Amino acid sequence: MPIEAISWGMVDATIPIREFTADGAPLGAVATRLGPHGMELACEQVPPGRYAWLGFDLPSGDSIKTLAEIVGVVGEAGSAGRSRVLVRFKHVFPRDRVAMEGFLNARAAA
Repeated sequence: MPIEAISWGMVDATIPIREFTADGAPLGAVATRLGPHGMELACEQVPPGRYAWLGFDLPSGDSIKTLAEIVGVVGEAGSAGRSRVLVRFKHVFPRDRVAMEGFLNARAAA
């Protein structure tokens, strides 16, 4: 899947990442956009590895856990060192995929 395809179908959202499991993971991260194939995060530091388990709660209350691959990092000018990180979902549990698709469909319909 090309990197551009990860952004297809993304919706703007502010979703705190409650679990970022990787060596050197940031202490705090927030998803700023979410889509069926990945998400864009804002965080202070980027883990040096390629993969991380991410856990977050959708506004609907559903808890999601996914294995993500870090595919792109862009620094933001004037944001005190925060980076935009693009991740591709490598694995999403079936129950979590259904919950995310429901959230995305509801946001797209609004």
